[in-house]
Amino acid sequence: MMDGWCFSGLIDPPDNNSSWRDWSDLGDGPAGLIAERVLAYDVADYVRFRAVCRPWRQCSPDPRTHGGLDRRFHPWRWTMLREERPVPDRPCFLNTSTGECVKVDIPELHDHELLSFTSEGLLVLVHKTQRATVRLLNPLTRHITELPPLTTLLPTKYHHCKPFENYIYFDGELATWGSGIANDGSTVVLCLNWLRMIGVAKPGDDSWNLIKYNGDGMTAAPLTFAGRFYCVNLSGVMVLEMGAEQPPQLKVSAKLRMRVTPIADSVHLVDNCGELMLVHRRCGRLTARNKSGWGYDVYRVDLKAGRLLRVKSLGGNSVFMGLCCSLSVPLNIFPSHSISADTIYLSLDFNERKALKAAAYHLADGSVDPPCSLAPRPHTLTDCLSLSITE
Repeated sequence: MMDGWCFSGLIDPPDNNSSWRDWSDLGDGPAGLIAERVLAYDVADYVRFRAVCRPWRQCSPDPRTHGGLDRRFHPWRWTMLREERPVPDRPCFLNTSTGECVKVDIPELHDHELLSFTSEGLLVLVHKTQRATVRLLNPLTRHITELPPLTTLLPTKYHHCKPFENYIYFDGELATWGSGIANDGSTVVLCLNWLRMIGVAKPGDDSWNLIKYNGDGMTAAPLTFAGRFYCVNLSGVMVLEMGAEQPPQLKVSAKLRMRVTPIADSVHLVDNCGELMLVHRRCGRLTARNKSGWGYDVYRVDLKAGRLLRVKSLGGNSVFMGLCCSLSVPLNIFPSHSISADTIYLSLDFNERKALKAAAYHLADGSVDPPCSLAPRPHTLTDCLSLSITE
């Protein structure tokens, strides 16, 4: 169940109040229409709506009777925070559109490891003891989608490691950031970015369809955006094309317009509140405002024209950027002065944050802010969000 959510159930009519109404008797037509509109806005509110009373549940579809890949029931706006918590199976989820936080009981976290979460808000889980069992979990509807075993995708050397859970995060190799639901909403893309491998499968398949790609030595954060999988190499921004008459393959969707130095630089795809952007993290020169020596150039990915357009603004948003994933949030949903507009906040796994005390980069003037707290446990909003996208 979800903690902190208020349900407007039925109440006894107060004395001498002729305006009282039994809202459970609203009727299937009006109640069904309300349910449809609530679902179109946010599945969390839809879960709240169905929890009010039995008549309202009867006029609204149960999410668990539909396929786990049904986009209508995905928690698009929600991301799981990864701070330390007294109850490990009860994480906190943040709504990146409203700033609301709720705690959700997820008993599956007791016997599963979290590989990542998808852009749709789903959790990619692997069982600790039932080796290689992969599942997608919708944390708000509790719908579980069974996927093919990891052993049908991983190289043979991984099949004999015991115990399985000891190598899930071995050097981050099996983290699956960038995974998501692709194309027609019936296909799961599982991205093992550090291994330069993509698995494509549908629920019910016996095995993953393997696609290998060249990373050119770059650290590049992949992304599932608007139902399509994107990654980056020296050829440009690549998109995974899938069709009924041809095998899945990566094709160039936008060429790089800047020089990227493999190994030293990294590129990061960002869903900036519905706009696809690319951040080029590069070694720069030392300045009075930026003593870290790192610079961050931002480009808008013009998919129609197939090119990158240099920009100096995030549209007033803030981007929390990690080595393997990113999170964009609008400024107006958080308390004043808690985060800054057009600023890139670095996750806790960036070397410049640890060694050079660079936690935030302001696009407007190129200045750098030091970390607000150096304690193991985050004590600020920016630390908490930075931790949530740390590998």
